[in-house]
Amino acid sequence: MIALFILLAIAGGVTSALQSGSNQMLQRSLTAPLWTVAIISAVTLIAALILPLVAGEKLPQGQAIAQAPWWAWAGGVFGLGFVMATVYATPRLGAGLFVGLIVTASTVASLLLDNFGWMGFSVHPAGLGRIAGGVLMIVGVALIAAF
Repeated sequence: MIALFILLAIAGGVTSALQSGSNQMLQRSLTAPLWTVAIISAVTLIAALILPLVAGEKLPQGQAIAQAPWWAWAGGVFGLGFVMATVYATPRLGAGLFVGLIVTASTVASLLLDNFGWMGFSVHPAGLGRIAGGVLMIVGVALIAAF
C-alpha cells in the first residue's frame, strides 16, 4: 500500500512541473498575470467541485466544518500563492530552477513542520540524516542555479 502512496507523491511532483509549464503558457497567451491566476483558480475550483460528485462523496456536515481550526482554511490561499509563483517566476527562472526551488523550500519547511509537529503533523525529529538531506537539496538547487 505504501508503494501506491509513493507513486501518488511522484505523480504530484510531475504534475507540479507540468503545471508550471501550462501556467506559463497561459500567461504568455493572455499577457495578463492576475487574470491568468484567476482563470487557473476558476478551472481548479470547477474540477475540485466535480471530483467529489463523481466519486460519490457526501457533503461534509456543518459540525465537521465548524470543528476545523481557522488555519485549516488557508490551504486555498497557499495554493493561490503557488499559482502566483508559477505565473511570475517560472518564465524568468525556467522550469528546472523553479521546481528545484519549490521542492527544496517545501522539503525544508516540511522538515520543520515534522520536527515540531506543527499544523497537526506527527512529530518526526529532524535528526542528522534529515538535516543533511535538506542541506544536500539546497546544494543541489544551487548547482542548478549556477549551471
